[in-house]
Amino acid sequence: MRQCHVTDRPQAEPRALQHQRRAKDPRLPSRGLDRRNNLNRPGRTSQMNSRSPHSTGRCEVTFDSTVGGSGENGFMKIVLVPPLLCSPLAYAPVIDTVWSHGQVTLADTRHDDTISAMAERILLENAGEFALLGTSMGGYVALEVVRQAPDRVTALALVSTSARADTTEQVKARSSQSALVEDGHFDALVNAAFPGVVAANNESDQALLATWRAMTAPVGPGAFLRQQRAVVQRADLRSMLPSITCPTVIIHGAADRLIPLDAAEETAAAMPAATFTIIEGAGHFLFHERPAAARDAVGTWLESAE
Repeated sequence: MRQCHVTDRPQAEPRALQHQRRAKDPRLPSRGLDRRNNLNRPGRTSQMNSRSPHSTGRCEVTFDSTVGGSGENGFMKIVLVPPLLCSPLAYAPVIDTVWSHGQVTLADTRHDDTISAMAERILLENAGEFALLGTSMGGYVALEVVRQAPDRVTALALVSTSARADTTEQVKARSSQSALVEDGHFDALVNAAFPGVVAANNESDQALLATWRAMTAPVGPGAFLRQQRAVVQRADLRSMLPSITCPTVIIHGAADRLIPLDAAEETAAAMPAATFTIIEGAGHFLFHERPAAARDAVGTWLESAE
């Protein structure tokens, strides 16, 4: 296990990334020779407009990248699995970094009420091999995908998550949250949950609160209740961790109060070949709390998988 601590820092100019394979292959467009020019962004700066998931069908945002990786036609395919109660806006701070490495798909976690069914949907809707990044509940789903089809996952990122099943206390807390939403108080649940998803010193950050509200609204009460049922029923997958051999990173906020750091430490200890990155000053909402550090961690993982 390789462990590092990362803090947010001023963004630096990235080095030019040339792809000789593309220059030699006439089928591939020449504009993809330099990621910086292709993305028109310095220092892995990432921006994405806030959008609601599609109203029907799977929630997918696909970017046709011109840079290489693994997968069909030499391109890396990357599937991002959102956290519980979160729209694709959860990945806004890192989406450009991910897109610079290949085709990106946002998994649909709104329509199934078991973790295994969410994983089955990802495998059904994404042909062939792909890299997989899951955050919080998305991490539970990502591990289940690996359990069901280990040969399909070429790289794995587990962010703000755990391989454990819920404790009795966690099940009771989820039951209370679900009851609140069933009684028509979805907005109250969203507001009450916010302090737990950020580091203590970010509780009064109004910009983070506004982002949190914006990403939960498109999910809505119905999908939230299905996700809660899925999470409560999930299996403990700690026993399978040592069998995972693809390039893996575990990314966790040092100040995460929803899933404490010791859960990530336990996962990392069971996966000696994995990289364990701790984001200082971040809670559970680490992509938005410490975006530059998060981009660096995700970018380094994807580079290791190319």
